[in-house]
Amino acid sequence: MSDMIEIGILGMGNIGSEFVEILQKQTAEIEQASNKKIQISKILVSNLNKKRNTGVNDNVLTTNPDEIFKNENISIVIELMGGVDPAFEYVSKCLDSKKSVITANKDLIATHGKSLFQKAKSNNVSILFEAAVASGTPIISTLIRDLSYSNINSIRAIINGTSNFILSEMEEKNTEFDDALQLAQKLGYAEPDPTNDVEGYDARYKLAILSSLSFNTEIEYNKLYVEGISNIDSIDFQYAKELGYSIKLLAIAEKDKNNILARVHPTMIDSNSPLAKISGAMNAVEIKENLLGTVIIQGPGAGPSPTSSGLLSDLINILKNSNNVLPSAPSLNNKFKVLNIDYLESRFYLRFIVKDKAGVLSKMSNILGEENISIASVIQKENVNLDDNYADLVFMTYKCTQSSVNKALEKISKLSIVKTLKSMIRVE
Repeated sequence: MSDMIEIGILGMGNIGSEFVEILQKQTAEIEQASNKKIQISKILVSNLNKKRNTGVNDNVLTTNPDEIFKNENISIVIELMGGVDPAFEYVSKCLDSKKSVITANKDLIATHGKSLFQKAKSNNVSILFEAAVASGTPIISTLIRDLSYSNINSIRAIINGTSNFILSEMEEKNTEFDDALQLAQKLGYAEPDPTNDVEGYDARYKLAILSSLSFNTEIEYNKLYVEGISNIDSIDFQYAKELGYSIKLLAIAEKDKNNILARVHPTMIDSNSPLAKISGAMNAVEIKENLLGTVIIQGPGAGPSPTSSGLLSDLINILKNSNNVLPSAPSLNNKFKVLNIDYLESRFYLRFIVKDKAGVLSKMSNILGEENISIASVIQKENVNLDDNYADLVFMTYKCTQSSVNKALEKISKLSIVKTLKSMIRVE
């Protein structure tokens, strides 16, 4: 084997601790696979006195990041701090110090990816981030290495394992959202504050990364439409099943000439489609490309273990490469306009709670017609969870624009016969 490769690690929280344990247990296998000797030289922590069960010697731990930046023997740094600050500053310093970087930080890559890619290229080192998106799948390396010159038209992805677990529980066990969320938290799939997962923010960061790589352009995450799953009720799954659909939180990006429409929201999809079969905390990414057609990559997506798998994959890739430089990260130099969600053309599932009286359907149908929205089907049923004066009224529309639906909903909201719009779900 060649000379020792020294590794620095930034951060040692839950994911960092598990990764360090796995790295130590699998050192022999990694060295055999890469034909390189490895050693963890320094780990940046916030508290030296915290009790840890990773088996790391105390002299490896430090609270001073300069012990990693300025250590010329460290050639690979693994960033596991999370968040943008100070991670961006620290990763930048590592790249400027000619150290390759591996990160699982989706927030960092979604926010500063292009500048970090350029910095890595100018310093002739690598920045790898397989674990940042769908860490149990090789989607990042596939896009960078295998599909970098492809003409990708669209991606549709289930990239938040927590939300997919919750929706699967609601669909398969007729469970309400709050109960499914509590189970996800009990099993460790959801954080005590689940907002980032259930409101779609986590998936939005990941979609910004996937769409940037797919279309070789810089997509700003805060320009993407996002809508979460917290307003979906179990009865929506019953109606979806009746109509032949399943409900998933999808991250979707579509290219049309010089425009990209990218968004995260609950979506009804054909119950027989491959993505509808992705259950529990699994992730899946569907890519449509001119020559290949449709390609689907799937794997586990929630928890420290899939993240560690993605990190180890990147580490082995760097170690195997003789000069520590893998295929360049994309330039992201293509220019596209990111469209507002109002430009979306889709079918829509609309569920209202309305007064149970004659003429309601006619009045609401007329308003939809005024906005050029054609109705494909209607379901009007008594809801045992409502009092006797109200009922569920469900419209499934033909394809129309989001802006038309918004205008119609504004008019409908003013009708005294309508108590509330309970659900609006786009249909793919």
